[in-house]
Order: sequence, then C-alpha cells, then structure tokens
Amino acid sequence: MQARRIAILFMMIFLFVSPLQMRAEASKVPIPVGEIYVQDFAEVLTKEQKNELLELGAYIEEHTHAQIALLTVQSLNGLPVEEYALQAFRQYELEKEEEHTGILLLLSLQDRKVHIEVGYGLVDIFSDKKVGSLLEHYALPYLEQDEIGLALTNTYKQLFNEVADEYRLKKQVEAKAFEYGNDHGPSILSIIIFTFIAVVLIFLDFRFLRGIFTLTTLRFFSSIFAWIKRQGKRVRKRSD
Repeated sequence: MQARRIAILFMMIFLFVSPLQMRAEASKVPIPVGEIYVQDFAEVLTKEQKNELLELGAYIEEHTHAQIALLTVQSLNGLPVEEYALQAFRQYELEKEEEHTGILLLLSLQDRKVHIEVGYGLVDIFSDKKVGSLLEHYALPYLEQDEIGLALTNTYKQLFNEVADEYRLKKQVEAKAFEYGNDHGPSILSIIIFTFIAVVLIFLDFRFLRGIFTLTTLRFFSSIFAWIKRQGKRVRKRSD
C-alpha cells in the first residue's frame, strides 16, 4: 500500500514537471555569440548593418554604461513575446546591478513579433507610450514592407539617440522615421463626418430658413462655374 502511494506521488510529480521542462527546452534563449550588442540568430542583417550597430552599442556602453542589445530569432516557440524578451534580458545580463540600464530589442521572424524590453533604470525615458511610438514609427511600417534590416537598424539607432540625449552626449545618428499621413488624402472617417455635418446644416436651413442659405450658396457656385466656362470659351476663341 505504501509502495503504491509512493508510485502515484512520483507519477504526479512527473506529469507536472515534464510539461514545464519541455516548455523550458522549447523556449530556450540562444547563447550569445561575440559582442552582446547584436545577436542576429535569424540572420536578417547585412554585414554592414551589423558592424554599424556593434559600433553604436560599444559607444553607448563606454560613455553611459547603458547597454542596447538586439536579438533576432526564428521563432518564439509558442511563448508570448514579452515573456521570451524577459528571459533573454535576464540571460544576457542586461539588468546590471545598481544601474539597471539595459535595453533589449527583440524580433521573432516567423512570429512577425517585435518587442522592446527596458531595464527599470530607464523606464522614465522609455515609458510604455514612448516604446509604442518608437515601434510604430521606426519598426512596424518597414516590417510591413518586409524591410526587416531597415526596421531593426532604424529602431536601434533611435534607441541610441534617446539614451545619448538623456546622458547629454553630442553624438546622434540618423534614424528614418515613417511619417503617417503625409502622402494620403482625407480619411474615410473625415469624409463621413464632413458629409454628416453638411446634411444636418442643409436640413436645418430648409427647416428654419426655408433653404435661403443653401440656395444662395448654390447660386454663388453656379455663377462661378458659369464665369469659368465663359473664360474658357474666350481663351479657345483667341487661340483659334
């Protein structure tokens, strides 16, 4: 009887521990190779891009003791991107004692996920809103266009600029932000709102003013169109 209870206990322990162990193995963060600043396991960067970021990472650590690391992987293996980033952040020892000024930029190629993990020594600079804005303007638009290298280098450079500015360094690098709305016409929502307002104004005009404002406006534009038409005829006659 005692042996049976022990066997059941070991079976329960095995059933509980095995899934956790399998998950830990599946989500294992790759061991860093070379300088911590760029860990491109998904191989999405060119040699020139990698060397540029390595130089920036070394510079910012030398002058501020902050570390900015980039990690690219093929897959998160089912883990939420936030959890995977936190594991990598700790494994790569970016959370330095006392300072806590590490930053990790993570990209999962197959999952199409990008995330920025920030040490709490820098959270005053990189609030959740700030991080979201950085990804929105420096990473996501280029990822949507499948320009992965540009998305990562831009984001890394802007992280560099923000840290350098906080520590009052003169060095800044060019980061190409994607500006929304510069090359687009009115949005569908603005058109709907404008049409609704126009209909309401016309209704009120006919309801209370018998359409005086609407009819006057129509006559005004009609006279302008007629004048433009007459000018066009005169120009054509002169050319003939």
